[in-house]
Amino acid sequence: MAHPSLPQPGSIVTYLNPDVLAPETFLTGVVLGAHVVDPETDRSWLSLLLPDRSTFVLDAANIVEVQPSGSAEP
Repeated sequence: MAHPSLPQPGSIVTYLNPDVLAPETFLTGVVLGAHVVDPETDRSWLSLLLPDRSTFVLDAANIVEVQPSGSAEP
């Protein structure tokens, strides 16, 4: 299931933490590039840069909020 409006590279996304045992429910990251669609499931995946400078591949279905590139508050 594809997210209705996939974020563009540079956008900041807030997403539901897929680790149900983690204390944080929502996390944020910056979209690094174009989305990839899994040909078997037709699900969209995004590569994110996290605040600790690690990368993460996110199922776009977990996105709850998108701030377009350039709209972040200082």
